[in-house]
Amino acid sequence: MRLITLGLLAGFLVCGSAAAATPTSQPPSDASIQQLLQVIQAHKMLDAMQARLDGMMHTASEQALAGQPADAGEQKIIDAQTAKLSTLMKSQLSWDSMEPMYVDIYRKTFTQKEVDDMIAFYKSPSGQSMVAKMPAVMGQTMQDVQGKMTTLMPQLRQISEDTTSQLKAYEANKQNAAAPAPKAK
Repeated sequence: MRLITLGLLAGFLVCGSAAAATPTSQPPSDASIQQLLQVIQAHKMLDAMQARLDGMMHTASEQALAGQPADAGEQKIIDAQTAKLSTLMKSQLSWDSMEPMYVDIYRKTFTQKEVDDMIAFYKSPSGQSMVAKMPAVMGQTMQDVQGKMTTLMPQLRQISEDTTSQLKAYEANKQNAAAPAPKAK
């Protein structure tokens, strides 16, 4: 889920700042939104995100083995799981299945003027440069965020363990308080 959210965020970042459409503004036409999505090459961003997800799934499989080499049987199972996940992600995140969602979100978020202005910008040399360079920017950003997450994992794990311990202690105290006191003889 976090990866999907990052991918969608990447799509929105490429489009510039998103000011919400006011109720009196003219909503953009589907045709203009589709033109914008074509100019910003949104389908290529989605393809790049899928490739990154495939790489992340491969890395996750390697990490699950904790550095131990997989025997032939384990590798066959891992490869089959990775293929199933990849097929699922590609079918659910294909451009054909995602385009209507993008159109709907852009229609609800931007006005016709904003879409027209973005089309003009992204058709310009600077806009096309941004489109061309944004995958590298997002790739580096994701790589850096993953590095930060790696250093945060021990702290996150400790917080989770502390919370679990506190909840167990709380439940134990609650049960002890509810238990009837032994009768004096």
